[in-house]
Amino acid sequence: AELVDHDPEHGKLWRLDFDDDDEPLVMVEVVNSTAEPDGSFRDYFLRVPPDVTTARTAVAWTFEVPSDDYRVEVQT
Repeated sequence: AELVDHDPEHGKLWRLDFDDDDEPLVMVEVVNSTAEPDGSFRDYFLRVPPDVTTARTAVAWTFEVPSDDYRVEVQT
C-alpha cells in the first residue's frame, strides 16, 4: 500500500490500488489511546471510502462527522 497522508494527531492514511476494476482499498491506521496491560499501544486499521484523501477526514468519517467539524476534545 502507498502512504497517502500522515498526521501525528490523526494517524496514517494508506491506499492500495488494484490492477482490475475493483475499488481501491483505503485504510486509516490509528493508535489506540488506551494502553494495553503490558503498557504497549495497539495499532488499528479502519477501512474508509476510496475518495478520502487525508487521515483527519478518514477518522472524522469513522465518527460520521464532517472533517471540518471533527475536534478531539477528550480521548478515552
